[in-house]
Amino acid sequence: VTVIDAVFCGIFLLELALRMAALEGEFFAGEDWQWNIFDAAVVVLSLAEMGLLIWGTRAGFVKVFRLARVARSLRVLRLMRFTGLASKLRMLVLALVHCKTMLMWAVLVLVLEMFLFAVIFLNAVSQFIQDASSSNAFVDDMKEYFGSIWMSMLTLFMAVSGGLDWWTVVRLFLEIHIIYGLIFLIYIIVTVLALLNVVNSIFVHDAMDSARMDMSLRLRNEAEQTKFMVESLTAMYNEMSMGGPVRIHEFVKFTDREDMKLFCAMLGLHFIEAETLFKLLDVDRSGDLSKEEFVVGFLRLKGGTILIEMDVLLQETKFLVRSSMLENRRALQAVTQTMRGVADKLAD
Repeated sequence: VTVIDAVFCGIFLLELALRMAALEGEFFAGEDWQWNIFDAAVVVLSLAEMGLLIWGTRAGFVKVFRLARVARSLRVLRLMRFTGLASKLRMLVLALVHCKTMLMWAVLVLVLEMFLFAVIFLNAVSQFIQDASSSNAFVDDMKEYFGSIWMSMLTLFMAVSGGLDWWTVVRLFLEIHIIYGLIFLIYIIVTVLALLNVVNSIFVHDAMDSARMDMSLRLRNEAEQTKFMVESLTAMYNEMSMGGPVRIHEFVKFTDREDMKLFCAMLGLHFIEAETLFKLLDVDRSGDLSKEEFVVGFLRLKGGTILIEMDVLLQETKFLVRSSMLENRRALQAVTQTMRGVADKLAD
């Protein structure tokens, strides 16, 4: 037992004990209970390894000792706990974890296809070996690559995965008959150009969809998009305002630029009149736009023409309600003054 092994084993044991004391019941029932159990198993296996090295060196402990040494390599998996600190790495790990079902079906389809072609080729090779003379130079190669159904499937898999030059295989089939060479070419075309590409596309699509379902990644992406929009809108406002508030004629002139139209299209904003958009952004009806109104207004309108039309209706409704309240206030004031005049006359 080296001193370094003992030191690291002691550090892992101390860290595990402190976490168990701090988390108590949450250690086995909290959010990270899977990783906690994994850490505990790694520490236990490390302690068992230390014990075998110190007290048990007989032949009966050799196999157990070899299994316990696996714990040393499993410690590397502890780094997977920190994938949440890097969004791209977390997305990759989630994609790999959630695509296991698609991977299983892809492997099943590939195995069935290789089994079908392996049966065809195995029958042809068996018949050729029976009829060929013992001095035939291709017999040994055929027995090596197509000696059984499993070896035939392995040969076909290596031919499409880069483990074997497929000309080595097709040369054997051409020796049997040209038709088997054509069948092998059909296998290569179907597998490489069709099956693997389709499986890869479905595999990637399913993996990315599963990764997008992660709430933390979605929140992180939304925060990054919002930050980018705020920075872009702030830069546009500074360019448009020239150090002062933005008037309607400046806004109309700026929105006619191609880069502004492209930016609005990227946000999903499609407006017909720049004046209407200006009124939606000018919340306080002051006739000019502040930086806050410009940035927050565009963030509020993000989503498309429907939201703009709804905002137009909302602004018009607010204006009508405000006008109605002002008229009612004036009417109440007039009635109050009239009642006071009547009361004064009655008092006289």
